[in-house]
Amino acid sequence: MKNNIQSIEDIRAERANLKNKLALSQLHMHTRVQAIQQELNPARQALGVVKDVFARPRKGLLYVGVGIGVDLLLRRRLLKKAGWLPRLVVPFLVQNAAANVIQRNSTSFLEKGLRWFKKATDKR
Repeated sequence: MKNNIQSIEDIRAERANLKNKLALSQLHMHTRVQAIQQELNPARQALGVVKDVFARPRKGLLYVGVGIGVDLLLRRRLLKKAGWLPRLVVPFLVQNAAANVIQRNSTSFLEKGLRWFKKATDKR
């Protein structure tokens, strides 16, 4: 900062200089925050997967349908010869994860299903 301000022009110049320094500092802070967020992104994704696996989704028809599908596919087919612990734990975790993913993306799944149905019926 200049100590020898003599006129109003010097004050205006100093004020513009300080505004430029402030803008540069804000830009530097913004880029640092974005870099930190990018570094933390894999951790956030891993935390989201863990949350999906262990969080119970809302009860409803969707949850029942996913439960039946997972039960038929995993417990009765893929894990038929596995021990009792994997047959108990793995379907529970997969069912929670699948129900949460479907529940979060339900509108996009519905749109894709309707587009597929429209294409299938238009061909006839």
